[in-house]
Amino acid sequence: MALPSVLDEIDRLFDELVRRPWGKAGRQVTPLDVRQVEDGWVVTLPVEDLSAKDLQVHVEGNWLTVSGHSRRAEEHRQGKTGWSRKEQEFSLSRTIALPAGADPSRIDATIEKSTLTIHIRRRKP
Repeated sequence: MALPSVLDEIDRLFDELVRRPWGKAGRQVTPLDVRQVEDGWVVTLPVEDLSAKDLQVHVEGNWLTVSGHSRRAEEHRQGKTGWSRKEQEFSLSRTIALPAGADPSRIDATIEKSTLTIHIRRRKP
């Protein structure tokens, strides 16, 4: 049995590195919950690391889109010559179809404790 060549070993290590999970995935779908209430529907969506000013709720046709973006930077000085800088960027984009019977002009959104709550009301008969 022949020993693997150096190039074969480099290829194997690279493949292992690419497949190995390193923290959060680059593209994760933020989970949301839709439940029916007496006067319509309530959508809840976790929005950790985003504030109300970072978020937009937009309705176009029968589609509801929630998007947001924020960037934070921190600098720390360490002694006379040392320093470090940490930058974090957060973004969110979710689009869902409005339920049948929803009134696009009667949608309210509130944010509390890192959770966005969107109340979609039914069309009046």
